[in-house]
Amino acid sequence: MTEIWQSLLANLALVSVLVVAWDLVADFTGRLSPRIQSLLLGAVMCVGAVISMATALSVSGFVVDLRAAFIGAAAFFGGWPAMLVATTGSIAYRLYLGGQGANVGVMGILITAVVGLAWHHIVAARSRTMLDIFGFGVSVALAGLITLLVIPPQVITGLIQQSTFPSLLFRFLSTMVIGILLDRQQRRRDLSMSNMIYRAMVRELPDCLNIKDVDGRFIAANPATAEMLGAASVEELIGKTDFDFYSKDVAERFRQDEVGALKAGQTLRIEQPAVFPDGKQGWLYTLKAPFRDEAGKITGVITYNREITEQKRNAQLKNDFISTVSHELRTPLTSIRGSLGLIAAGVAGELPPKAANLVNIAHTNSERLVLLINDILDMEKIESGVIAFKIKQMPVRPIMEQAIAASSNYMAESRIRIVLVDDAPRAEANIDPDRLHQVMANLLSNAIKFSHADGTVMVKLQRRDRDMLRISVIDQGTGIPEAFRSRIFGKFEQADASSTRKKGGTGLGLSIVKTIVEKLGGAVSFETEEEKGTSFHVDLAEARRLHPRPYPPPRPPREPDGRLRVLICEDETDIATVIAALLDSEGFSSDVAPDIATAKALLQSRDYAALTLDIKLAEESGIKLFHDIRASPVNSDIAVIVISAVADEARRSLNGTAVGIVDWLEKPVDSGRLHAALAKIVASRNEQRPKILHVEDDEGVLAVMSAGLGSDVSIISAKTLQEARRAVAKRRFDLVILDIALPDGSGLDLLADLPLETGVIVFSAAEPDQKLGDRVQAMMTKTRASEIDVAKLVRTMLASSRDGTRPAARAKE
Repeated sequence: MTEIWQSLLANLALVSVLVVAWDLVADFTGRLSPRIQSLLLGAVMCVGAVISMATALSVSGFVVDLRAAFIGAAAFFGGWPAMLVATTGSIAYRLYLGGQGANVGVMGILITAVVGLAWHHIVAARSRTMLDIFGFGVSVALAGLITLLVIPPQVITGLIQQSTFPSLLFRFLSTMVIGILLDRQQRRRDLSMSNMIYRAMVRELPDCLNIKDVDGRFIAANPATAEMLGAASVEELIGKTDFDFYSKDVAERFRQDEVGALKAGQTLRIEQPAVFPDGKQGWLYTLKAPFRDEAGKITGVITYNREITEQKRNAQLKNDFISTVSHELRTPLTSIRGSLGLIAAGVAGELPPKAANLVNIAHTNSERLVLLINDILDMEKIESGVIAFKIKQMPVRPIMEQAIAASSNYMAESRIRIVLVDDAPRAEANIDPDRLHQVMANLLSNAIKFSHADGTVMVKLQRRDRDMLRISVIDQGTGIPEAFRSRIFGKFEQADASSTRKKGGTGLGLSIVKTIVEKLGGAVSFETEEEKGTSFHVDLAEARRLHPRPYPPPRPPREPDGRLRVLICEDETDIATVIAALLDSEGFSSDVAPDIATAKALLQSRDYAALTLDIKLAEESGIKLFHDIRASPVNSDIAVIVISAVADEARRSLNGTAVGIVDWLEKPVDSGRLHAALAKIVASRNEQRPKILHVEDDEGVLAVMSAGLGSDVSIISAKTLQEARRAVAKRRFDLVILDIALPDGSGLDLLADLPLETGVIVFSAAEPDQKLGDRVQAMMTKTRASEIDVAKLVRTMLASSRDGTRPAARAKE
C-alpha cells in the first residue's frame, strides 16, 4: 500500500473517532438551543478538519487530507453557524501550513462549504433520506475536482497520478461515514426527545390510557388508569385484566367491547354507564382502537377512558332548566300575547285612541319577547341535538307566504311593506317546513328591524344554475358595518352590542339561520352596502316534482250554527280563553276541560272535530289522556293538536305512537300554524268518501268503473302490480277491485299486502280460483258481469260496512 493510501486511511479512521466523540458530546448538549448545538457541531468538525490537515501527507506542497468531509458535514447538518465556525478555523489553519497549495486549499474549503450548505437547504423542508446522504457524498467528492483547474501545470500531472483517485474515493467514503453516523445520531436524539414528550404526556394525562394484549391483559398504562382502578401503582396493573378490578358483568361488557374492536380492526367510541371499583356509579366515555406491531398485525387494543359523570349531570340539569324555562315563560306569554292580539284586533270592541296605542305597544313588545325567548331556546335545542329535522319534498312558496303573513305584525308602527316576487313558480325542495319557516321569520324580522320607516322588504324566489333555488330577503335599510361582517353569523353577535343600542335582539337569529340552512343541505350568504341595504340569500337544491300536489283546502265557513266543535284540554283559564277566542275567530265552537276527568266525560257525551291538548294538565299527564282516548271506543280517532310549553319533549316521549296528532304547537300559540292545523282537520272531515283501489291495466274498464261508482267515492287506479303495491304501502283502502292478469304479474299476489279488514272484489277476464276463501268477498268475471254490476256490488258492500254487517254470501258470477 502506497504512502498516500495509508495517510488517507488513517484520516478515515480519524473521521470515525471524531464522530463518536461528537455523539458523546451531543448527548450532553441535547437541551441546548439549536443555534448553540450548531456552533458546537461546527467547532468539533473544525477540530477534525485541522487534525486531518495536520496528520495528512503533503504532495508537491499540496496537503492531501479528508477535511472536506468535516467541513461539508458541518454545513449539511448544522447550517450557517456550524459552517462558519468550521470554515473559518479550517481556512486559518490551512494558511498557517502555507506551501504552494495554500490558495488552492482555501478554495477547496470554500467550495465544500457551499456544497454542504446547498444540500442543507435542499432537505430543510422535508425529512432527510439515505439517498440525500449519498448525493451529498458524491457532490463533496466531485467538488474537489474543481480545484484542479487552478493548480499550476508543472505539478498537476504528478498530483493527479499520485492522489486524485485515492483522494476522490476517500472523500466520498469519509463523507458517507460521517453523514450516516451524524444522521443516525440526530434521529436517535429526536426519537429520544419524542419518547420523553410522549411519556410525560401519558404520565400527566388526567384521563385513563392503557394498552392490553389480545387476551385483555394490561401491558402498559398511565397513572390515571391505576388510580381509577384502585391499584397502588402502574406496575400492579401489568399482567392483570379488568376481571381483577371490576365485577364480572361489568368486566365482561368491557371485554366484549375490546373483542369488537379487535375483530373490526377499527376504532370504537362508546358512552356507557359504569360502576367504578369504589362502588360509585357514573358514566364513561371510552375509545378503543387496535394496537398494531411494525408489520401491521393487531397485537392488542388501546383504551382511552374519560369519566363524564359530571358532564352528563350538567347536561341533564341544562335540559331540566330549558324545560322549566320553556313552560314557565311560554305559558304566561300565551295569555299575554294572545289577549293583547285579540284586543288589538278589536275582538273586545273599539278602544279609545290612547288605549289602543298603549295596547299596540304592549302587543309589539310581547311579540318581541316571544322572539327573544324562542331564539335562546332554539339555539340550545339545536346545539344539543334535541330538534329533529323532518325533511320532505314540498313547495317552497307557501312557506314563504306563511312567514310573510306571520311577520306582518312585527314592528307595525314602522309601516314596512313586504313584497313577494316569485321567479320560480311551483318550485319544490326537500325541506323541513317548520325550520324553513323559522329561517324566513328570522330573516324577515331582521330586515324589518333595520329598514327605514315606510320602507319595503322584498322576498324573492328564483332558480339558479345547477338546479339550485335561491330565497332572498332584501331590505333598503342601514346595511351592515364593515367591521361586523366577518362576525355576523356568530352567536350573541350584535353590530352595536352596547347596552344603549337602538335595535333589540339576542344576536342569535342569524346564527340559528345558518345552522338550520346547513342542516337542510343549503348555504346562506349576504350582500350589503352601508346606508343602501342588505340582501340575505338562502340557497337550496331544487327537488323535481314527482306528481302534482293539491292546493290546501279552503277555510271552513263561519256559520252561526252547525259549526265544528273543538275540545280545549287546558288547566290555565287565561290560556284556555285565548285559545277559545282564536278558535272562534276561525269559525269553531269550543268547550274547555280543565282536567282529565272532565275531558273524558265531554268526549263521551259530545262529538268533537278536534282536541287541543296540554301535556301538563292539572298536574296530570296529558300523554296518558292521549293514550286513553286512542284506546276508548268513542272518539278514538279524534284529531289532536298539542299546545304545550313542552311540545318537543312530548313528541320525543311518544316516540312514534303519536297517531292522529295534526301538529305540535309551542306556547305562545302561533295563530298561523293553528289555522293550518285546523284547515287540515276540516279537509280530513270533508274527505270521508270511501277509498277504493282499482287495479286494472285497461283504460276503458277504469273509465267505465269510475263513472259507475260516481263522485261519492274516492277511486285510485293502478295499472300494474308494482303501482298497486306502492299505493297500498302509502294508504289504507276500504275496498280493492282486483284484476288478475297484470303486465308484471298476478293481481292475486297483492292479497298478501292487504290488511285483513280490507274488502276485495276480483274482477277479471281470467277465471279466479274458487279456493280463495273468505279473503275475497266477491269474484266476478268480465263479460259475465259488467262494470255497472261491480259498481252496484261495491255500493252494497260499502253500505254493509257502514252498518257494521257484511254480505251474507260472496258474490260469484
